[in-house]
Amino acid sequence: MLAMASVKREEIQSLTGLRGVAALLVVIAHYWSWTKVTPQGALPDMPWAGAADIGMAIFFTLSGYVIALSYSHWDWRDRPAFNLIRLFFYRFARLYPAYLVFVVIAILTWPDIQDLSDPAAQSYVVPHLLLWQSWMPVKYGGELVSNAHFNVSWSLSVECALYLAFGLGAIVVALLPAWRFRSFILGVAGFYAIWLLVDAAWLYRQSLMPAGWSDGDWYLWLFHFSPFTVALQFLLGVGAFRATLVPLPSTVARLASELGLIGLITVQGLTIAGRLDHSNDALPAAIATVGLLIGARSGSIANRLLSGRAIVYLGTISYSLYLFHPIIPPMALHNRFFETYSTQAAAFHAVNFVSSIGLAIIFATGVYRLIEVPGRQWIRARADRLLGVQRSLATPVLEGTS
Repeated sequence: MLAMASVKREEIQSLTGLRGVAALLVVIAHYWSWTKVTPQGALPDMPWAGAADIGMAIFFTLSGYVIALSYSHWDWRDRPAFNLIRLFFYRFARLYPAYLVFVVIAILTWPDIQDLSDPAAQSYVVPHLLLWQSWMPVKYGGELVSNAHFNVSWSLSVECALYLAFGLGAIVVALLPAWRFRSFILGVAGFYAIWLLVDAAWLYRQSLMPAGWSDGDWYLWLFHFSPFTVALQFLLGVGAFRATLVPLPSTVARLASELGLIGLITVQGLTIAGRLDHSNDALPAAIATVGLLIGARSGSIANRLLSGRAIVYLGTISYSLYLFHPIIPPMALHNRFFETYSTQAAAFHAVNFVSSIGLAIIFATGVYRLIEVPGRQWIRARADRLLGVQRSLATPVLEGTS
């Protein structure tokens, strides 16, 4: 039997709260439009409703940190294949129980994918079951992956690609000879290489993008819904973890945390003011998040704010909240519809908006308690038994952000 390290990695409350903030930003941004009671054109343009980009940047950056925290200590040099398989078993346990429910709901909702003997339905459903739907520039039912029947699951697909990249990267780094500042040099080189590849993919888009795609389609897939640009955010999170391995004075860690929160607020403020938008807000948000990650264990004001009971609870259920929030707005408390955004329309919109958030939290709580946690525990226990891993009682709590 292979015994796992018994070092306890306690939950970092502020990071759980940060997940809650990210989930709330995404839900609020989506629900402003999804709970409308007027035609889209009559809905007031609210700049803060574009906060989904910032929320997703927090998620992906935090994911890089947590994956590095949870799995960097494994023996990637002597047992590379074993640990890569173990990584995917553990991530499968984290994502799939709730995701399987999501898939079933999607299939029951959309008649065109219900006949699984139909090759067209198979070509639609299978990539989503395997969570590789966003890895390549493919449309489903004529829609980009984010607008197709499985909508928000694009981010899970991106996460899976990043898990694979992390595992392969950990193996490569472990096999290389050691030298001073190796991790830093390789991290900077990797970041720059990804940046150049993404830039080249945009520059040569006419040769790369599928027939029938517009520049706008390619832009959205490449910069927002594929794993490639998002990998920059993930890598920043991994770098933040590596930075925490260097002993920092408490004042420095606290300052990093405070600046991180100020940075996120500034990014959101610049977005509201129109100085940042969908095209350039994600990377500044990711950089600000790095500060919060580096100072996550400090006694900062930011950490105290992020450790509040309510926001930590939202962070605890954030995966289910994110995954299932699209199904709630159709359950509106009323069917009123207005041609203009009058005072009465605003009142009904507010009722839909607030009640949908409340219902989403209730639904996510049920999925988390009844499916997500039991499913994760069941799968991980059997994965450990299959792999011959003996788990200690003190195991990492932070398992991911999706």
